[in-house]
Amino acid sequence: MLNHIKVFTLVINNSNYPLILSVTEVETVYEEMIMENKATEPDKNDKKSAFTKSCPSVAASLGILLLIMVLRIYFTTLLIRKNEKQITNLTAENKNIREKNEKLAEEEKNLREQIQHMNTTWKELCVSRERLCKPCEKGWLPFESGCYAINNAEHPEHKTWDEARENCKGKISDLAVVINAAEKTYLSDNSWGSSGNKGYWIGLRVKDGKWKWVDGSDLTDNSWIRHPPSDGLCAISVQNQGFKSVHCNNKNQWICKKNA
Repeated sequence: MLNHIKVFTLVINNSNYPLILSVTEVETVYEEMIMENKATEPDKNDKKSAFTKSCPSVAASLGILLLIMVLRIYFTTLLIRKNEKQITNLTAENKNIREKNEKLAEEEKNLREQIQHMNTTWKELCVSRERLCKPCEKGWLPFESGCYAINNAEHPEHKTWDEARENCKGKISDLAVVINAAEKTYLSDNSWGSSGNKGYWIGLRVKDGKWKWVDGSDLTDNSWIRHPPSDGLCAISVQNQGFKSVHCNNKNQWICKKNA
C-alpha cells in the first residue's frame, strides 16, 4: 500500500517584515505487509490499519493549524507596526502645527504692536504744532463714520442714477448707503435746494423686485420710501422730506459717500 504526504512551500517576502516558511515536498513511500492470520489477530491488524490510515490526515491538520497561527501572528504584527508608524507620523504633524500656530501668534503680536506704534505716531503728528487731523478730505462733509460729497452743480451737470454712481466711483466712493435714521436725517437736511421730485440720488434702487442698496443689502425700513418697488425706480433724498422714488433716467444731483 502506497501513501503520499505532500507539504507545500510557503514564502512571504516583505521588505520590512520578511517571513519565510520553506518546507520541501516530501513523498513518503512505504509498503505495509499484512499477514493473514484471521484466526488469532484479526482485530489487532484492523486497528493498526485504521491508525496507519489516519496518521497522514492528523499530520496535515496539525500543519494547517500551525500555518494559520503563524500567519495570524505575522499579520497582527504588521498591523500593530503600521498603527505605530501612523501614530508617530500624526504626533510629528501635531508638533509641526503647534509650532506654526505659535509662530503665527508671535507674528500677530508683532503686527499689533506695529499698528499701535503707527497709530500713536500718527496722533502725535496730528496734534503737534497745533495741527488737528481731519477725518475727511477737503470738499467732503464728516458725519459719524462716513464722509459725504454733496454734488449740487448747476443743471448741465445733473446726471442719471447710473451716471451719478460712475462719478462717485471715480472719487473712490459710491452713492450714499444709509444705515440708520440719524444718517437719513443728516442727508435730508443737507440735500440743499431740493424739493418735489427734484433731489439728490442716493445708493438705493429697485433690483430683483426689491429696494436694495448698492452694497447689496435690502432696505429694512419700508417707511423710508413708501412707493412699492417697481423696475426702473431709484431713490432721491429731498430736503426736509426724506426719501422719494423717481425714474432712474431722470436727471438729478447726487451724494457720494466713503469711509472717514
